[in-house]
Amino acid sequence: MTENFQKKCFVCEEPVNEGCSKNIEINLPVCENCRGTENEKKAVKDLQEGMADGFVCGCI
Repeated sequence: MTENFQKKCFVCEEPVNEGCSKNIEINLPVCENCRGTENEKKAVKDLQEGMADGFVCGCI
């Protein structure tokens, strides 16, 4: 994915300004072109599904 999540849109990976909007579910910057689109929803889902890859909960 992208090298620096805070300087690029997590959907299209284009550079963003410091004060840009952030996706409330994953707290990553999203540009105005991608905000609210199906591509943003898909990117959120893909990131959330990949968060647990390789991790095992120790509470079980």
